Parts: sequence; C-alpha cells; structure tokens
Amino acid sequence: MRSSSLAFLFLASLSLAVALTATSSSALNLRAPLRPFKQVHVLNELTDNKLLHVHCHSRDTDVGSHDVAVGAEYTWRFRPSPLGITRWSCDGTTDDNRRVTFDSYWEDVALARREYMGNTYWVAQEDGIFLRPIQGSRDEIHATWLPAGPPTAPVPPLQ
Repeated sequence: MRSSSLAFLFLASLSLAVALTATSSSALNLRAPLRPFKQVHVLNELTDNKLLHVHCHSRDTDVGSHDVAVGAEYTWRFRPSPLGITRWSCDGTTDDNRRVTFDSYWEDVALARREYMGNTYWVAQEDGIFLRPIQGSRDEIHATWLPAGPPTAPVPPLQ
C-alpha cells in the first residue's frame, strides 16, 4: 500500500509539473518574436541650398543631430517594439531660422499603408515636412515650418 501511494504521489506531482511547464511556456511567452526592421528616411528638398538640421529620437534611442544637405538624406533603422508602442519624433531647423517637429514613425495602419518594404520617407520642402507615399501621386503635408523658437506639438496622426 505504501509503495502504491508513493507511486501515485510521484505521478501526480510529475503531471502537475508538466502541466505548469506547458502553461507557462505558452500563456506567458516572454520571448515575443522579433519584428522586422523599419527604416526612416529624411530627405532635404529645400531650395537655395538650405541645410536641414534634424534631430530624431524615440523614447529609448536618440540617433543624434545631423545636417542634411539639399538632395541628400539621413536614414536610420530600428526594430519596433513587440508591444506595438514604438514612436519616433524629429525636430528640424533650417538655415533661415525655421523649425518643425514631427513624428517620423508610429504604430498605425494609416502609416503602414504608406510604407514601402518597411521604409518611410519624409521630405523637407519649403512648405513643411511631407510624407512621401510610395503608392500615391502626391506628397502629404504632415507639419509646417514655424519661426525659430521652442519645439511645437506634432500634427495628429494620419486618418
């Protein structure tokens, strides 16, 4: 009788351990799959050889300040958070003392429709910062230039 009780306890505890392991590995998946890289491009299409000074950052990463000559671009890549909360913002200034603040990446279906293979293109033009959709006929204004001063709030996300 005693050996059968011990065998039952052993099998019951083994079954419980297997069940807990299976539950914890599937229900509490702490190793979410890595998401594909995204790449953001900031292009300078200003006139009169105006330099674009741009500083971009997320909550966790600062890619620093960069000077972008007319006809050139600044690019960086990153892997979005598995939680879907990644957001990148940029502050830009020009040689003629104009400034702009804009979100350059956020988790949104409307922005994803304007990407091309994970690439998002932002273009500095005389009227402001435009999103260049790959499958569209025209650039879309996202933020307008303001006189130099403190940064402003970005334009709300696309609809």
